[in-house]
Order: sequence, then C-alpha cells, then structure tokens
Amino acid sequence: MSGGVSMKSQREPISLVFLAYNEIETIEQEVRDFKAEIVDKLPGSEFIVAEDGSTDGTHEVLQRLQKEIGIIHLTSGERKGYRKALLDSIASTKSGYVFFCDTGRKHDAQDFWKLYERRHDADLIVGRKTDREDQWYRKLFTKVYNTLIRWYFRVKGVHDCDSGFRLFTRAVADGVYCGGQLFFRELPASEIVIRTIALGYRYLEVPVAYHQRLGPSRGLPNKKLPGVIIGAIRNLRKLKKEVKSRLKEIRKARIGAGA
Repeated sequence: MSGGVSMKSQREPISLVFLAYNEIETIEQEVRDFKAEIVDKLPGSEFIVAEDGSTDGTHEVLQRLQKEIGIIHLTSGERKGYRKALLDSIASTKSGYVFFCDTGRKHDAQDFWKLYERRHDADLIVGRKTDREDQWYRKLFTKVYNTLIRWYFRVKGVHDCDSGFRLFTRAVADGVYCGGQLFFRELPASEIVIRTIALGYRYLEVPVAYHQRLGPSRGLPNKKLPGVIIGAIRNLRKLKKEVKSRLKEIRKARIGAGA
C-alpha cells in the first residue's frame, strides 16, 4: 500500500445494477437517489438499469435518464422475466465489485455503505432485512425457508438468502451468476447463495432496513406460494446432488494441485 492509505479506505469503483419492469411511479427518483449516494461518490463506477419490456412509460424515463445523468439503460424491448434479466445484467458489468438492489423503494441507498465497508471480509455480502415492513406470512416464509436451507445444506450464517440487496466480487459474478448452471426459476437469489458457499467463497450477512414496496407488487401472488414452496423443495434436492458432485471435483482438484 502506498501513501499510507489502507485497502478499506480506498474508494474502489462498483457496478450498480437495477432491474426495472413497469416502475413508472418510483424509478426516476430511485435512480437519482442511488446515483447521488453511491455512484457519484465512487469515481469510475457504472450504473446499469436493465429494463425488462415495460409498458407503462418506464422505458422512456430511462432513455431520458441515460442522456441526462449517464446511466446505462439495457433493454431488449421484450419481457425476459426476472431470472433472465438478472443474469444478463450481471453479465454486462465490468467493475471488480457488483452491487445489486431490488427496485420499488424497498431499500435505503445509505445502507449500501454497510456492505461496502465489509467488502474485503467476504465475496458475497447480503443485506439481511431487519425491522421488516412486510406481511406476516412473508416473514414466516422467509424464516422457515432459511431454516430449511441451513439444515439441508449444513451451512451457517444464512438467514436471508433471498434478499435482493447484495454486493459481490467479480469472481462471484463470473463464477456463480454467469457460470451457466443456475436452474431455479423462482427464488434464484437463494440458489446463488448456496452455490457461492458450496464453491468455497466467503459469505456474510449485514443488517439493513427494509420497507414495503411502493408501486405495484412484483412479488409472488399469495395463491402461488404453495406451488413455489413445492417447486423450491424439488429444486433444493436437485441442487444438493449437484453441490455434492461439485464439491468432490473441487476436493480432487485441490489434492491434485497439492500433489
């Protein structure tokens, strides 16, 4: 280190990623707030908003913001769905760190720094929702689902694996998000956490605030929750098999490298 500046005090640039679908009520102010609080304070950073075939005027707002304040507006003109839009947007990033945040004013831009300050302590840092403004059954689902994850995969420290507020390294972006192996259609964020831990990357959760979404809900309809839970259990069984197989490969590779 030169000039007596520690690694933690250096301002390393990031790629900030939003997904947007019919967010006309909130997207402009949310983009402006996050740009001012984060991107403008980290020189060299980029702000990518992947707009997933909106029909309510969101597309036009983002086109204007691209010209006015320099965001990168990614759009295909068609509806890809959350998972595909997420993976495509992460694949387009260039920085050494990627920060992904769900839209809808659910998170405070200032809470980014809680994750950023710990960026050298883990490869994937997830904002754990505290004082959660949400329906009781969604809180219950989160608690039960994360308990299942910890028990089934024998991992510690996982309490909010589906959080949409996370900072991760380029290694996780390329090796997990863009590795071409994800198969969860619903709850892809939890699959990413499991794969990250299984591949030996460091995982950490940091408490952040969470608010009820503003604008139309993008969450799963209540009537679909039972089907999603059943599908998630099936996918978890499939993922556990794959994780076991992958861990064997990693162990063999390490043994071979040390021979």
